[in-house]
Amino acid sequence: MSAVLQPLEPFMPRVDFHVQIDEQIKARVEALASRLTIDMDELVEFLVKRWVERTDPDEPDVTLHEVLMERQEDNSIKAALRGDLVPEEEIEAEDAAMMADILRRQRQAE
Repeated sequence: MSAVLQPLEPFMPRVDFHVQIDEQIKARVEALASRLTIDMDELVEFLVKRWVERTDPDEPDVTLHEVLMERQEDNSIKAALRGDLVPEEEIEAEDAAMMADILRRQRQAE
């Protein structure tokens, strides 16, 4: 697979970046690019850039908090794909309990 990576800084030249990946991963990336209707190189560039940003808290435009939030989001997506979802009833019950607690504290403050 070959991708042309756009430079992080406007004055930096674009470079070719060659990697070897498993055929199944390549097929998944190609399918994703097709669904998103973007060029394969553009998608690979985006994925590499996002991975670097998410995993390197020393990246100038990324805070450690953002890195941790991205990792948490990734873990949540992976859990959802595995089917590890919280039933809607539990979420509604937690929301109702939280609202009841807020109302109780508001009444106490009056």
